[in-house]
Amino acid sequence: MATDSTFEEDVIYLWRTLRSVVLVLVFIFGAIITSLIVGYVGIVILDQAYPVAQQSETARFLASAAFSELGYAIFVGGLLYWKTDLLPTGLRFRRPTRRDARWILGGILVMIVMIVTEYVLTSLFTFFNVPTAQNAAAIEATKHASLPMFGGLIVVSLLITGPCEEILFRGLIQGYLRRYFSTIGAILLASLFFASVHLFALQGSLSGIRNVLLSLFALSLILGFAYERTDSLLVPILIHGSYNAILFANLGLTNLY
Repeated sequence: MATDSTFEEDVIYLWRTLRSVVLVLVFIFGAIITSLIVGYVGIVILDQAYPVAQQSETARFLASAAFSELGYAIFVGGLLYWKTDLLPTGLRFRRPTRRDARWILGGILVMIVMIVTEYVLTSLFTFFNVPTAQNAAAIEATKHASLPMFGGLIVVSLLITGPCEEILFRGLIQGYLRRYFSTIGAILLASLFFASVHLFALQGSLSGIRNVLLSLFALSLILGFAYERTDSLLVPILIHGSYNAILFANLGLTNLY
């Protein structure tokens, strides 16, 4: 009887675990669809309200990026409003402490080291004609390189991209997986999903795309670990936003000066 009971418990546990992963995939799909819809509707409204914006590729690109990212947060907000019991602890926000500040500073320093390493490797790959890969946003920004473009991307990174993506991947996805997996397991899975979603925005060689995905996976591990240790979404939000902002600042300096 005890063996049967244990077997049934194992089956139930396996079912709940698989179900949680499938639901996370559904969440990600829903977030992407919402992002596309909000991005499209946002641009339509912008064109109607400010026709002059239609003449500016920079303005339309920045607006599209901002609206698309906002779609992630809108999806999470709608989902948690509909299913209030999805995250028993909710999205974990709280007032930052001195300890959080140390985590933020340490995370940003690690990000800078990663960016410098990536820059050196990319330069070496370019010098030896080794194929690389880039994010579509970086490619588009380079095509229309200007101070407003890169300045706008830095602002969007800090105020919209960082908060919205962290609300989705750390707040919702990692928080939900935490109910069924260990802390390490939830961080690993959330990081895998985070890197995988960015696959669709990458252009370049397979080896280059692989390297970028590994870098994104490492970034996500740091963000996930920071979230769990500080118990506040503000920490990974600031680290993530700063990472993207530094990337675009470096890209701007490279292309403009």
